[in-house]
Amino acid sequence: MIVMPTTYSPMTVARAFNVVEEFALSGRVLHVIYDRQTPRAAIIEADVEMFEGVPRHRVIAALDLQYKSALGRDIVAVERCWEDTHVLQAEGVCVDPAERDKGLATRLYEALILKCGITLISDFEQYDGGKMLWQKIARESDQIAVFVLDTELGAFWPYDGTKVIYDGGCIPEERIWSISPDQKCHGVVLVAEDKQRANQLMETTAPYRV
Repeated sequence: MIVMPTTYSPMTVARAFNVVEEFALSGRVLHVIYDRQTPRAAIIEADVEMFEGVPRHRVIAALDLQYKSALGRDIVAVERCWEDTHVLQAEGVCVDPAERDKGLATRLYEALILKCGITLISDFEQYDGGKMLWQKIARESDQIAVFVLDTELGAFWPYDGTKVIYDGGCIPEERIWSISPDQKCHGVVLVAEDKQRANQLMETTAPYRV
């Protein structure tokens, strides 16, 4: 389970992270930062505060990531879709309780996908908060396309050679999420990518459906 750091030093931010987006919220300037080497990402306050006499950036949200070179048994055909992107699996996202319901997790996902050319894949284990986040992104984001991928089959829903954009309700939920102890959907993940890029692929590759 991800443990969100409360602050980062300016030195750590300068050494390990790139600032990929700046935006304003509630009278503050926030930065989306990304560490490609670890990998990890966060939203921090741009202004520095003093914590016990030491200058620090307050962390508002944090995301742990993992590089994925392969998924499941054999998805060579699927991976052709990601030749120009970095495929990362989202292992956990945390938002400061005082900052929830402000769309920060969605903003973090969008920044990584749109600014850094990343394809994000959900974890194999999904808790209620993670499910709600992915459903919210699929339902509300006009910049991200979400697909359902069975890594054991090496195919996207509906597994007939087409590819359906998940809108948060068009695919039966029991085909996406496993409820413990049932593990029949353990190999199913959600894939989030740049919607504009996905639409371009739709025009040049095998049939897609929305």
